Amino acid sequence: MIAALIGAAAGAGTMFALWRSGMLHERSGIAVLLAAIAFFYPVFAAQNGDAVGATVHFAIFAGFCAVAVAGFQRGAYIIAGGLIAHGVFDAGLIWLGAPGPQWWPAFCAGIDIVAGVILMRLIKTGNVPT
Repeated sequence: MIAALIGAAAGAGTMFALWRSGMLHERSGIAVLLAAIAFFYPVFAAQNGDAVGATVHFAIFAGFCAVAVAGFQRGAYIIAGGLIAHGVFDAGLIWLGAPGPQWWPAFCAGIDIVAGVILMRLIKTGNVPT
C-alpha cells in the first residue's frame, strides 16, 4: 500500500511539474511518458534473463506505444486513457506477478492512474489542449 501511495504522489507531482512548465501544451511529452512507463516491464524481464517474459512484455509495451502514438495523433484523452489502462494492467500484475521488484506494480499503478486522472481533469478544464 505504501508503494501505491508513493506512486500516486509521484504521479501527481509529475503531472503538476509538466503542467506548470508548459510541457502539457504539447501532446508529445505525455505520449512519451506513456511509452516510457510501459517500457519498464520488458527491461525487468530482460534483467531477469526471462526471454519468454521479455517477449510477452515487449508485445504489451508495443501495444501501449501504439496507444501513445494514436493519442499523439488524435487527442490527449487517448493518452490519459492509456495511462489509466496501464495502471489497471499494473494492478493486475500485483496478483499475477511481474518480472520487476515486488513493489513495482503497486508503485507504477499509483503513478499511472493518478497521472491519467489528473490529465483527464486538466483536459476537461481546458488547462491542456485536447
